[in-house]
Amino acid sequence: MESVWVSDQLAVSVARIDFLDPAVADQPDARERGVRIEVRRATSRADGSIYVSPAVDLHPAICRIDLLESAPGAADRMHWHPDMHDGEPGDRTFDADLPADPVGWLTAYLHGLGDREIEAAASEIGAAVEAGLAWARSTPWPEVERDGRGMPA
Repeated sequence: MESVWVSDQLAVSVARIDFLDPAVADQPDARERGVRIEVRRATSRADGSIYVSPAVDLHPAICRIDLLESAPGAADRMHWHPDMHDGEPGDRTFDADLPADPVGWLTAYLHGLGDREIEAAASEIGAAVEAGLAWARSTPWPEVERDGRGMPA
């Protein structure tokens, strides 16, 4: 499940993720499950009459926050990618405050973006993240078939 909040210039997506990196699939605790939040640029255009439904384009993420765990409640893989290029993440950045209070950290980050509509939606986005973490922390984790990228098929 993925939810997206769109303002005039930014969008924030919240997706549930269950990932197994094929490069380390044979290692213990290789599976990561949790919530991925992406901040994207958004543009809209209304070509046509005054009644036309505008088109909204979401561009590749400019920032990603991964609230991932190797086991339910472990909070051991939570990190973020402050730099992304063409949708590809840069290095993982670990912040000690992130696993301690992931929703509080995210809400503070969203308020720092300077986008009033995203700031106004920060508590709703936080609630979606809390629901996603509850999903990820359900036990036992179900067995899933995976595609070549390690994502559920």
